[in-house]
Amino acid sequence: CYNKKQQTMVNILVPTDFSQASFRLAEQAVKSLNREVNIILFHIYEMPSGITDLIRPEPPYTQMINDTFRQNCKYLKYKYPDLINKICFKYLTGNTQSVFNHFTDANDIDMIVCPEDYVFVKTNKTSLDPVPFFKKSKIALLKDFSKSKMAEPADATEEVQLEPAQVALAGA
Repeated sequence: CYNKKQQTMVNILVPTDFSQASFRLAEQAVKSLNREVNIILFHIYEMPSGITDLIRPEPPYTQMINDTFRQNCKYLKYKYPDLINKICFKYLTGNTQSVFNHFTDANDIDMIVCPEDYVFVKTNKTSLDPVPFFKKSKIALLKDFSKSKMAEPADATEEVQLEPAQVALAGA
């Protein structure tokens, strides 16, 4: 069963290197679409190739999902409460188009954010560039953003600070 709200919801996949630039990319997409969305921040990793990869103590993204990353997610949701229904992080371990297509089907991805000037940043030795997968998929790509809608660029290392009242409002 779908209600009216579910029919208008758009699930967008946003590549992330866990930096402030990723959050600016997500924000630009939200502003450009100007409709209610679920944001899936996404990173792709190679399949493990040896026994040491299989028995590693923690996944490769563990160090990247930190308080700053969580705070930036909360801030975006706080800043656009009427446009962002949900924001989350998902990753994929695999290196074939078929695996990527199954991932997008399973997560009901409607659109992929992939601007022409997107630069992939490897965050781990097993990180993969998602752009070739994006371009080969049959999912719509959001490539262009209106310059007038863009927020002022922040320093990539800048941490967004929320007041305690804002954190509570952001659904912490």
